Amino acid sequence: MVLRPLSSSNAPGVVFFGGFTDTGATTLREAMVTSGHGDVPFLSWDGIFDGSGADDGSFIKSVGAADAVRSFLSHASLPLPKATFAESYRRTFDVEPDEYSAAAYACTQVIIESLQAVATTGQTPAALREAVRAYAISHRFDTVIGDVRFDANGDLIHQFVTFYRVDPSAADGKGDWVIAKQQDFGPAPP
Repeated sequence: MVLRPLSSSNAPGVVFFGGFTDTGATTLREAMVTSGHGDVPFLSWDGIFDGSGADDGSFIKSVGAADAVRSFLSHASLPLPKATFAESYRRTFDVEPDEYSAAAYACTQVIIESLQAVATTGQTPAALREAVRAYAISHRFDTVIGDVRFDANGDLIHQFVTFYRVDPSAADGKGDWVIAKQQDFGPAPP
């Protein structure tokens, strides 16, 4: 990778990096800061979503929390769980739920409700599977992640992306990724 110095006249409005922390993200962000362009937003994907400034090898720790400011990333995600789910999870397991805990619970809710609605004695496995599928794509489910619905292909109609930014004061001043915005881009195109 060859980096040339930027002058104020040719500075970009934004820099997008599509790799990982260890494939040049750190080097690029450090070069931006060193050349006086630390105020230019640095955008990436979840390839640099690898921990806080307290985690060895993370983007934030490698660059430094202060220099990681104005770094942003997007992450395909699910809606945040209802507060009651998070509270119940912490109480039950004595740890914070990860980003997939509520989704797994919501999947279980959908499967159980669908099975209860269509299960009858004597169905073959193939017939039961088709009945569950048909029920699921024709109903709305109120789950721990909110409204869940599916299109005719069985894909979620909600397509969430969460956008994160570096907050240098998070993680006890070591810096961490915090949610800047979450948006539903669904339904998915046909």
